[in-house]
Amino acid sequence: MAKPMRESDAWEICKLAFNKERTHKGCGSAVSKAAMDWAINHGEKRLFLLSNGKLKPAIHIYEKFGFREIKLDDYEYVRGNIAFEYIVEE
Repeated sequence: MAKPMRESDAWEICKLAFNKERTHKGCGSAVSKAAMDWAINHGEKRLFLLSNGKLKPAIHIYEKFGFREIKLDDYEYVRGNIAFEYIVEE
């Protein structure tokens, strides 16, 4: 899901989860790409997401699609300790 962030110029990619029975089938990549495409097709220029550094498969997907790690002062969520952004190339 992609949603506009409060008081920001970015959309947050959020509410992603996985099914242990569907790992390594491309589902995570497909959902991530669909969320990105939807936000970009609706004019967004910056995408943002929060995650946890322990979630190596998720981080791999984010980096595969061009997200870069950024540092924040406040990660908002108790379990979130790593943030990423994607800037749309013009």
